[in-house]
Amino acid sequence: MQEMTSRERVLAALNLKRPDRVPLGSFATHVGGKIAGISVKEYATDGEKMAIGQRALFEKAGFDLLFPFSHVGMYAEGWGSKVRYMEAEVAPSISEYFLKEAEDWKRVVPFKPEEVPGVQVVVKAIRLLKEWLGDQAFVLGAMFSPLTSATHVAPLGTVLKHVIRQQDLLSTGLEVITESLIRQAAAYEEAGADGIFLAITRATKEIVTEKQYENVARKWDEKLLNRIHVPVIAHICGRDPMLDMVVDFPNVKALNWWDRGTSTSLREAKGKWGSRTCLAAGIDQTRTILMGSPEDVEKEAKDAMEQAAEGGGFILFSGCDLPISTPLENLQAMSKSAKQYGKYPS
Repeated sequence: MQEMTSRERVLAALNLKRPDRVPLGSFATHVGGKIAGISVKEYATDGEKMAIGQRALFEKAGFDLLFPFSHVGMYAEGWGSKVRYMEAEVAPSISEYFLKEAEDWKRVVPFKPEEVPGVQVVVKAIRLLKEWLGDQAFVLGAMFSPLTSATHVAPLGTVLKHVIRQQDLLSTGLEVITESLIRQAAAYEEAGADGIFLAITRATKEIVTEKQYENVARKWDEKLLNRIHVPVIAHICGRDPMLDMVVDFPNVKALNWWDRGTSTSLREAKGKWGSRTCLAAGIDQTRTILMGSPEDVEKEAKDAMEQAAEGGGFILFSGCDLPISTPLENLQAMSKSAKQYGKYPS
């Protein structure tokens, strides 16, 4: 089979076809900046430096998917939350939440992407990556689902209390948040994003029940997804993710989850959903790629491909975000494995 570009390779997998080999990506953000010698704060606040960091993952680690993104607070600032930037190798974090009491959900207003610095950093990074790499790489725009975004406006514990006792007020906030996210997705698409990585991180049973998710969150997720016009990779966190509820969402072309840390293995997922959606998983970001040797990474990557690569529709991917201190040689081991063990016959 003729060698494909990274973008062609990813699109083939997302469309459940066999590319020339298994594509490679990760929820890789600040680790790209570190590889390029860029500080955490510079990477988080400068779109050009963010793009340089992501290009380093393309050139030095062999990634097919690029992931310009900084931290959870970069969008929450649009709703009034505040962010703390650390000098050490620690990702920025929310230092103050906007919401102080339940009635504050009525005070949340839709943001305009052009007025939110964090969104504009990513927009600029997407534009530059497409300008520099064209159709060579597949560039994702990263977003959070409405309920997940609500936990960046208020602490998770507060939101969960409102899921139980203040659903009407919470829904008022979720409606406004969803409108903001629709605008954010449009800004990413206009900048040239090839796809959207949507983190539906609260759709896991250790946080909410299936009934709570259905009653409170599902309609807003579907409303957002219906307004996205590029392929979506849905990321579901947790040890008991509701994969079966997300798999048929509008425009979702791939599922990403921590297969090494949940009860749903890649092999099981391939059997259940492999004919309906691409699977993006296989690498344990908490142990193997962070603390293991390159040989450990190669072994795990090979095992992942044996479980789920047959027939296509598979992307070798980490289960969640990669720590900043992830060794470059381990990222390169992922690439080596995809090239060595992930080739499809002509």
